[in-house]
Amino acid sequence: MKADQLKSYRFATEAQWNSCLFVQADRESLRKGEGVRPVAPYAQPATRYRSPGAHAPAITPAGEILWRDDDGAIHHLTPCDYTPEKSCALGFLAQAKRIVPTKTSLWAIGQSTNVVERYENDSLTRLLAVKRPDAKMFDIAGDGHDSIWVLIQDKDGWHAVRINPRGQDMQTVDFKGISNPKAVVYLRRKKRFVVLAGEQYQKLDWFAAEGGSALFSLQVAALHTCFQADALGSDSSEKIFLAGADGDEDRRAYVVILDADGNPLGDVAMDRNDAPATGVAASRTGLVVTGPRGLLQFSVAEVVPEGADHVQCMLMTPLLFSPDREDSRRWLRVEATADLPEGSSLEIAWTATDNDVVTRDRLKTMATDDSIPANQVIAKILNEPELRRGQTVFHGSAKLAERSEKAIYSAKLFDVKERYLWVCVSLTAASGARLPVLSELNVFYPGRTLMEDLPSIYQREEEQPDSFLRALVGVLETTTQGLDRRIGSMGSRIHPAMATEPWLDFVARWLGVPWDDALTLKQKRAMVLHAPDIAKGRGTRAGLEALLEALIPGSPSRFRVTDATADLGFAVIGTESCAGSSLPAILGGNTRWQPQLNVSAVLGCLRLPCAGQFEDGAARLAGRVQVEVVATAAERNAWSPWLLALITEMAPLTARVDLRWVTAQTFHTDRLDGTMTLESPPEPHLGTDAITGLAILPERGVRLSECGAPMGTRLR
Repeated sequence: MKADQLKSYRFATEAQWNSCLFVQADRESLRKGEGVRPVAPYAQPATRYRSPGAHAPAITPAGEILWRDDDGAIHHLTPCDYTPEKSCALGFLAQAKRIVPTKTSLWAIGQSTNVVERYENDSLTRLLAVKRPDAKMFDIAGDGHDSIWVLIQDKDGWHAVRINPRGQDMQTVDFKGISNPKAVVYLRRKKRFVVLAGEQYQKLDWFAAEGGSALFSLQVAALHTCFQADALGSDSSEKIFLAGADGDEDRRAYVVILDADGNPLGDVAMDRNDAPATGVAASRTGLVVTGPRGLLQFSVAEVVPEGADHVQCMLMTPLLFSPDREDSRRWLRVEATADLPEGSSLEIAWTATDNDVVTRDRLKTMATDDSIPANQVIAKILNEPELRRGQTVFHGSAKLAERSEKAIYSAKLFDVKERYLWVCVSLTAASGARLPVLSELNVFYPGRTLMEDLPSIYQREEEQPDSFLRALVGVLETTTQGLDRRIGSMGSRIHPAMATEPWLDFVARWLGVPWDDALTLKQKRAMVLHAPDIAKGRGTRAGLEALLEALIPGSPSRFRVTDATADLGFAVIGTESCAGSSLPAILGGNTRWQPQLNVSAVLGCLRLPCAGQFEDGAARLAGRVQVEVVATAAERNAWSPWLLALITEMAPLTARVDLRWVTAQTFHTDRLDGTMTLESPPEPHLGTDAITGLAILPERGVRLSECGAPMGTRLR
């Protein structure tokens, strides 16, 4: 079967995946092109940073962690430090209820106030105070840029006001139906507000970016056993974090994690002595929670922790359609390309309908309604009583996990005769297993199948439900179509722009260009792309320069080839009849041990030539090629094992190559010829490229310590 005869719905790129519905899936992994996988759990135990109480945790865009303690001091932890730095807090920072970092500054709001303040990131200098005398400010949330949202109440009701770094109002969003709100977060990817409201009976309300009435609500007590939330936070993107404790006698403390649609993503257990939580914040790589004993930092785990619940994600395709055919064939199979480690599973389920147009349109409309959570939509479609359905389950293999290979898992659909189809894929990882990853999904509907190549008497078997012959042919189709795809993609394996590294090694040796497996992938691609020029110019200056240009690209050139014999020639003494050579030129002569009786014979150095040996004073100077290469210390260490050997392969057999490593200043002149450059002092790299008198260690941002301002501190 030819590859171009296959017809399928394909989901592999971010744009294609975005047409599907997702539940508990890691959308950040999807945006990075790493495939679909469950949300990674948090590793236990957490790292504790003790302080006299902790409040208002925040994670800056640079990954730095901030919080304040009961004494009014600010604790600052960078990704490179093991212990936090403590400094004095000014203004509302000393009693902040929430701190929100933006790209350029910090915003803070107090426990009960009508003022929001903005601070400089490094020195914690107060830059701005925004006051609302006629309104009460309850909470603040970041918008993902430099502005913030402020939840306020005035005589007209509840609003979210967007304030820019200059303190100006940019946008106002009105909320309806809010009662006794406690905290607010903004999810910039979904463009939704989430408000924690209520005292005894808490609930979460989701609002659209345009405001109005709540899209939907969720009772907090239903998330755990009579759960009571103490703090609300988010990763500012698409996840919500509720820190609190159960209402039973044990008072077990948790951080409950929800996605932007309110679907549970799991929970993180905490020690009951860390309750009640005073704040929670998260980023793409970690989670921090503050409480009476300080700050807890949880990192993302690639393996489901032992003793934790399993993690799962689901996706459902949009409504798929297969056209009418004379042979009444509709669907062929579903193929899922996935990395399925041991302890994980992949479930492919489908639901189909044909003539029930009312049901089809109703479910299709519900699937595109943003006000209905995705988990409810998927559950409704899978459990619709009038639809036909089926499923196939695959379990992870230890052999594939050891080889870290992706495999294709195929589920048959050739028994499905309905026109319309939904496909749902579930990925599950048990405790102790790595997370499974789905990289591609294909839903095939018939073009030409192998059943058409069988005699007519056997083709009738296709009409029989659960036919063994049709199942056997389906296995063969899966195998042969995989081979067809591999044959059809052979061209990409030898094209320099798409070939993998092992294939580049094979193609380069096939073409006969100088080669070494230690070359970087970028250098290998460039070498194969320049193979015609390199092979054609072997033994010439043009070929050697083509080789160096592929290995060391850039402008101005970082190499220089000098053949003194060809570039300068030997000096010739002029006479009355001819002009002599112009300098520079090569000066040659006999060696001191060449004997000339009665003229230059030296005792102890006399060496009579062998029979037929010709002594030429210029022979030892001719045929030398000098190659100068500009490289850093790291590049020299990486290139030294193979660069001279590759250059020697390109030089003529009679030539001798001299490789010299130089600095960029070697090629610089004071002439306006493209080599004169104005540069800043080089960055210092102690032990490698540091240049005495030029390399200057950078200054670090200064903070006010708890002992006051040291001499030389600059408030910027």
